[in-house]
Amino acid sequence: MKKSKYIGMAMMAAGLLAATSCTDFSDYNEASTEGVTASASQTLWENIQQNPQLSDFEALVRKAGFDENLKQTQYYTVWAPLNGTYDASEFQNLNNDALLRQFVQNHIASYAHSASGEINERILMLNEKSYNFTGSSSYTFDEVAVSQPNLPSSNGLLHTLNGVATFYPNLYEYVTDATLSAGKDLDSLRQFFQKYETTYLDTDASVKGSIVDGMQTYVDSVIVTLNTLWETLRAKIQEEDSTYTFLLPTNKAWSAAYDRISAYYNYLPSTAAQSFNGANLATLPNVNIDADFWKDSLACRYLTRNLIYSNNDAYNQWMVKEPSLLGSDTLRSTTRSKLSNPADILAQTVQTMKMSNGRALIVDSLAFYPWETYAPERIYSATNRDYQGRILTGNAQTVRVSNPDPTKVDVSELTNGASFSYLWVEPNGGYAKPELDIFLPEVLSTTYDFYCIFVPQSVELGDSTPTLPNRVVFTLNYCDETGALKEYTFLDESDENINAFQEEFKLTDNATNRQTIRAFSNDTSKVDTLYLGEFTFPVCYYGLGDGYCPNIKITSPFSVFNAKLLSSFSRDLRIAGIILKPKELVEFEESNKK
Repeated sequence: MKKSKYIGMAMMAAGLLAATSCTDFSDYNEASTEGVTASASQTLWENIQQNPQLSDFEALVRKAGFDENLKQTQYYTVWAPLNGTYDASEFQNLNNDALLRQFVQNHIASYAHSASGEINERILMLNEKSYNFTGSSSYTFDEVAVSQPNLPSSNGLLHTLNGVATFYPNLYEYVTDATLSAGKDLDSLRQFFQKYETTYLDTDASVKGSIVDGMQTYVDSVIVTLNTLWETLRAKIQEEDSTYTFLLPTNKAWSAAYDRISAYYNYLPSTAAQSFNGANLATLPNVNIDADFWKDSLACRYLTRNLIYSNNDAYNQWMVKEPSLLGSDTLRSTTRSKLSNPADILAQTVQTMKMSNGRALIVDSLAFYPWETYAPERIYSATNRDYQGRILTGNAQTVRVSNPDPTKVDVSELTNGASFSYLWVEPNGGYAKPELDIFLPEVLSTTYDFYCIFVPQSVELGDSTPTLPNRVVFTLNYCDETGALKEYTFLDESDENINAFQEEFKLTDNATNRQTIRAFSNDTSKVDTLYLGEFTFPVCYYGLGDGYCPNIKITSPFSVFNAKLLSSFSRDLRIAGIILKPKELVEFEESNKK
């Protein structure tokens, strides 16, 4: 006979033996003496065969191939549904493996479980499901009335039932078994999970049979199922003693989410990037990947990343205890992502189903915020060496990492109380013109709003010291859709202070002077998160590593700092970092302001 198990599930029989005393063990394996009849000398299978009210049950057990087990000396308790209390034809239509697990093993447990006195037991069945066996003068099994209890047999106990114990698959069984989820349009989700599933014969747990043609056979084989997604998603949805809520996207929901997410992962087979070696610029050898495979894999990864929620997580307990109250403004998935719109997410549910280890919610749409899941905001700290491309000054310079003096400048609104530091690039020569380049790894093929965080001189010297603004240009180096390196220059397109600058420095707005006139100036009265503009990356860089990413150059538009410029603008760069905010988040924030 073949058995299946999921790795990580305990072999409960050994646990029961270890946990019981000798007296307890005898209780498990001796039938109650109440109402003993001649049936006590016969096997369970013989007693089932001789009961005309169990002919349907007999036929189903025989079809599933479990009749031989009920003839052996191994001790079982059987809860057998009586004819006419259930639709036997429904189970006859199952294949033998499904019939064995969903019906036969669902009504049979190891050891003796007698109905005597007052009982309140949780019975572990052969298919690893558990049911309540309760009562005093009368008894129920899974809330189904026991018609006749304690019919003793030589190898166990037989109880007859006025109905069947309802089989509830666990979440993993339901998702991966097409017969269990038939008609629910979950093919896309099921195929994704099945792709990562492997099975093997557990020879140590299997019972060996004879050698046939030089090959070992097994009379009782145990097939183990493994799936790497259990670890990736940090969810033991195959285990009966776990409890989860699992969002199951229909094919329609899957397709829509896949198209939406995959657009962020447009890779090229060959992607170029700029590198820095001291003061020198270079182009890295192109990185080559299977672009379609990467796009598909990452789209599916982020589509499924936030589908599962532990019901024991404090963030999620309200879903089970008081779902109508929406008692939390946050859900937390098993991958530790926090989702701030639970009402929207759960509103997509079209059907809720009980599983043996939680709940399955079939959803027609996935209402996750992109910025909380697959398209996050990117913050690149200038003091983090992973993001520093190069610091170029033309000649002598000083570079230091500094922390603002909280008595001189308020950064609480910007940092939410977190630590805050910035990079200070100070030229030591009279003609030096600092330049700071920052790497921007992991950006996606989408539109971002760009910001640069400037720190005023007052953070060191106090507000009483005159502070000059910077005048800088931002140049983005990136790979275009053909694989070629390109540059894009952010310019200040607002008219604020532009006219005054043109008048003071006698410049006309032409192609030659445009960068000088349209360069950015920061507000020196505060830590200034300066908006630069938006840019759409045609190529995704996520996961490429090893310096394959865009970079942004921060430099002055002036070829030489003369006395007049030195009196108007600071050459020192005090930069805390670069922020890339996805356009969807920007639009969401704007709509919430209205």
